[in-house]
Amino acid sequence: MSRVGTIIAIIAVSVSLVILLLSYAGAKVDVDIPQDNNTRTGYPVWHPPFPGHYGQDQYATIFASIILMGIGGYYAYKWTLFDTKTDEELVTYLVDNAFNKTTSIYFDQLLAAYSLITGLTGIAYLAFDLGKMWSTVGVFHNGLEFVILVALHQGGRIVSNKFLAWIILYFVSTLGFSIFLDWPYDTVWFKMQGLCQDFALAITFTRIYFDTRNGYGDETHQRLFDVERPREQNHVKEYTFGSVSRFTPNFVLLLVLASYTHILGNVYATILYTKYYSYLVLSFTYCITFPIYCYFVYLDTHSIATPPSQKYIILPDTSKPKVVLVTLSVLFLSLLCTRISLYYQSDN
Repeated sequence: MSRVGTIIAIIAVSVSLVILLLSYAGAKVDVDIPQDNNTRTGYPVWHPPFPGHYGQDQYATIFASIILMGIGGYYAYKWTLFDTKTDEELVTYLVDNAFNKTTSIYFDQLLAAYSLITGLTGIAYLAFDLGKMWSTVGVFHNGLEFVILVALHQGGRIVSNKFLAWIILYFVSTLGFSIFLDWPYDTVWFKMQGLCQDFALAITFTRIYFDTRNGYGDETHQRLFDVERPREQNHVKEYTFGSVSRFTPNFVLLLVLASYTHILGNVYATILYTKYYSYLVLSFTYCITFPIYCYFVYLDTHSIATPPSQKYIILPDTSKPKVVLVTLSVLFLSLLCTRISLYYQSDN
């Protein structure tokens, strides 16, 4: 998209966001949702009572997701622990719009941590159910999404010395509003900020996929690498941690698939907030999303480029107009989901 097109898009999204906010102000809010209590701790939780729906299906789904995220995260991290100098054919580079390159090892390790920490939030879910107590652990799931977004924005690795201040501000503000707001505003706030992160990840991964698919093999990017270094076309090597395959940029689509699966579950649970099966669907999406992320890490660390080229993934444009457009878009989408949920609950 050209700069003019980006500015036009910013104006369009800004107008849509203002209209959406006005619809909040003019809405007749007559929703009275009862709040349930956790059967083990007695603390209030972030959903209404579900009479007759406290069986094993929900707990089994959450437990399954914890197992899958734990095993997947462990192996995803283990797959990144190879010697990048000895096995440099396995190294993938992240290339930004200024043609700087960074190995994807740090990004892959973030995805592994993302899976492991989300598994920890599942354990907290089993212990406390959704609520203020759970949010003290659940915020780390969203925090990892924030770290991933910042790392990709900075070329694949955190380089700003201001990042620590920003991540502290994020944790303090997210937990502060979640703790001090009353029901149901505490859960609305937590869901809304979580949806912002989810939409931002999905948009970023989609842009990465299309930029990589359209630009992979371009001569401009190939000049970044030592293409004159001789390599045998039929080079075969034994790798201690598994077999290798030829690299194709199409596997970046796995990031898009995982992020959209996660969004569908969260949007569904946000809109159908008072329905038990929406939470069951949300929990089941975790069984799909994070194994896909871990499979991406496997492919990224077990594939080689066709000699003499090297593997790389092209990061999207991070100029200020693009960042503003993405930020406004995720705010609009998150608030839209919340507004639809409010309409649905009022209508019912």
